[in-house]
Amino acid sequence: MISPGLINEIKIHIFNTAKCTVEQEWNYSNIISPFSRIYLITEGEGYIFPDNKLLQLKPGFMYLVPSYTLCGYHCVENLSHYYLHFSHQMSDGLKIFDQLSMAQEVKSLPIDIHLFDRLLEINPTLGLKYSDPNIYEKSSWKRNPLDHRSNSIQLETEGIIKQLFSRFIQSGSSGTLHLQKQSFIKKTFEFISNHLYEEIRLEALASLACCSTDHFTRQFKSITGMRPMEFINRKRVEKAQELLITTTKTQRNISEEIGFNSQQYYTRMFKKITNTTPEEYRRMGGLI
Repeated sequence: MISPGLINEIKIHIFNTAKCTVEQEWNYSNIISPFSRIYLITEGEGYIFPDNKLLQLKPGFMYLVPSYTLCGYHCVENLSHYYLHFSHQMSDGLKIFDQLSMAQEVKSLPIDIHLFDRLLEINPTLGLKYSDPNIYEKSSWKRNPLDHRSNSIQLETEGIIKQLFSRFIQSGSSGTLHLQKQSFIKKTFEFISNHLYEEIRLEALASLACCSTDHFTRQFKSITGMRPMEFINRKRVEKAQELLITTTKTQRNISEEIGFNSQQYYTRMFKKITNTTPEEYRRMGGLI
């Protein structure tokens, strides 16, 4: 459950957007990307398989593939669509997909095509050269030269993406937090984010909140749905997912960098959370 104050702090960054038509060669499996994708289908038919769930791509609908989701893609004959690759990060590490109920398929609104057209108009150089996700330039999503854009373009871009992204938030998933709880969770997330690579003790978190460890754990779980150490391990595994796909660092180096005290424990936690080993995950990701 997220308060309006926290959800307003979502940081958006665009990587790629364009309108294109693909054919039967658009047929890929085991793709994992460190960014989220939105598709708006205008013509044709295709399928995506996020986490082995089949979704038929139909004209007049939009589709969301969250970041770090194992996904396959298939075009029947021709498929015309808009696409958007973007990142979204909430204040101090809150993961939006853990806090809101998100749909993966929604009926598009008449204005959505106009929003995409405007997004392309103000970001004309962000189309991909290739439709094959296996040959996207490795880590190119981090190297897009977007900083030269004017403040007005950046603000408008972020506003459009938030409008499109908002379509997938399901009704009844919004909520509010008491201001005291909001302050509590923001301070906690900030501390975890800044010390993720160190040993984080429950006592330190409880001290930060000026309460006992038992009270802190109850409060934390009531807000996030997880115990503190479970949340910390998930944030570490998320960072490992990024490093596995976007770098060639060894498993040992990654486990040390993200704060796990042993490679064996890192592997066990990674498999528990993602249902695959780090080695398998890297092989499935391949080039972004």
